[in-house]
Amino acid sequence: MTAETPAGLPGSIAGLRALIERKALSPDEALALQADAFRNEPWHCAVQALPIAPGLQSAGPLSGVGLAHKDLFRLPNRIPECGAAHPWPAAPARAASAIVRLARAGSQPLAALAMAEHACGATSENPRYPDLINPLDARAAVGGSSSGSGVAVAAGLCYGSLGTDTAGSVRIPAATCGVLGLKPTQGAVPADGVAPLAPSLDNVGLLTRSAEDAVLLWRALQSANFSHARPSSVDAGMPAAHDDWKLATCWTHGDPGMSATDRVTQEALDAFADECSARGRRRDVLLPDMPHWMRLAQTMLYAEAASTHAAALRAEQPALGSLARTIALPGVALPASWYLQAREARTLHRRRFIAEILADVHLLLVPALPAGLPDKDEVSTTSPAFRPRRLLDLFCWMSFVNYLGLPAAVFPVAYGQNARPICVQAIARPGDEAVLLAFARHAELRRFDGQGFTRLPAHQPL
Repeated sequence: MTAETPAGLPGSIAGLRALIERKALSPDEALALQADAFRNEPWHCAVQALPIAPGLQSAGPLSGVGLAHKDLFRLPNRIPECGAAHPWPAAPARAASAIVRLARAGSQPLAALAMAEHACGATSENPRYPDLINPLDARAAVGGSSSGSGVAVAAGLCYGSLGTDTAGSVRIPAATCGVLGLKPTQGAVPADGVAPLAPSLDNVGLLTRSAEDAVLLWRALQSANFSHARPSSVDAGMPAAHDDWKLATCWTHGDPGMSATDRVTQEALDAFADECSARGRRRDVLLPDMPHWMRLAQTMLYAEAASTHAAALRAEQPALGSLARTIALPGVALPASWYLQAREARTLHRRRFIAEILADVHLLLVPALPAGLPDKDEVSTTSPAFRPRRLLDLFCWMSFVNYLGLPAAVFPVAYGQNARPICVQAIARPGDEAVLLAFARHAELRRFDGQGFTRLPAHQPL
C-alpha cells in the first residue's frame, strides 16, 4: 500500500475503498478530507479548488475517490483557463467525455491544476502562477505542460489526474515527480471538451502513484457506460513467468547532437531491463530514424498549433505568452506541403517501427530523462542558470512517440543523486495499454515492494 496521504487517508484507491466498504467512513467524508487538503496545499499546484457536491457519488469503484485535472478540461461547472489570461473561448457547454466517464465510476474532481500556457512548455514555467514545488525535492524541476498534475499526484493530494500529452506533457511531469504517467494510443481516450493544441498529436493521458490505481482509472476511461465495462486485471498482458518479458532496449539517441544517457541512468536502466528479461529475451536496438520522426512531429505541432491559435496570433494586442507564441508562430510560415507530407507519412513510419522494433518483443524501453532530473533553475528560461541543453533533455525522447501514435508509460525504477528518480519509458504496440500497466506493476513489485512509486514525500515542501 502506498504512503498515507496529506488528508490522512490510505495512499491507494484500493486502500480507500476498503475503508469505505467497511463503513469506516463514507464517500462524502472521504472527499471532504481530500478537498480540505487541497485547499491548504503548499506546493502551488492548484489553480482553483472545487466544491464537492455531497451525495452524488455512485456505488462505482471510484466512489469517494478524489481526482484533480489539468486546467485544459471542461468540467461540469468550470470552463478551463488553459494556463492563460482568459478562459477557453470555444469551450463546449458540456463537460469533457473523459471527465464524465470518471464521474460515472463514482469520482469527483477536487481541483483544476496549474499548467504551462496552452500546454506549450516542457516545464512548469508560467508567470501567471507561483512557482510550483516538486514534492520530492524543492530544488528539482517540475516538468510540463501537465505540471500541476505531476505535483498533485506526487504529493498525494489526489489519487490520479488527467493531463494531455502532445510531445511528452504527461510523461515529462511524471518523470520529474517520480510517478506513473500513461500516454495512451492516439485517440484511445475521447478528446472532446479538452482544449486542443495540435489535435493530431494530442492525447488525454493520466498520472497516478501506482499501476493498480492507473488500471482503475483506465478502465473507467475506456467505458462509455461503466456499468457494462468488461472486468480487467492489472496483470493483463503479463508473461507467464514474471521475469520473462521480451524487451528491446535503446539508451542511445538517434541524434548525436542530443545529450548522451549518463552513466548512472544507463546503469540503473540496464540493471532493471536485465532483471525483467532474465528468462525472456532482451535485445539492444538503435533508432536512427528518431531525429526524422522528431522533425516530422515538430512540423505537425507547429502547423496545428498555428491553426488552433490563429485568431490569437492575428490579434492586435498580444494574446499569447512568449512560450505559446514560440510554438504557434513558426507554423504560420511552414509550407502546407511540409505538413501534408508529415501527416501522410505517419502510417508508414508507424508500421515500419512496429515491424522492425516491436514485432518480437512486448515493449521497447528507452530513457525518460537521459541526463537525470535537472534543477529547476537549469530549465527556467528566465533564470541566470538556464541551460538550453537541460531543457531539451526533458523532451528529446518523447515527441517521436506522439508522431508514431503509440502508447507509452513512464515510471521510476531507481533513485539516483540526491534521491531523485531515474525513470524508464516503456513503448508498446497500439492498443497495448494493459501490457504497459502490467509491466509497471511488475516494476512496483520488483523495485518498490508493491508499495507504489512514490518515496513517501514529506507533507510539507523541503
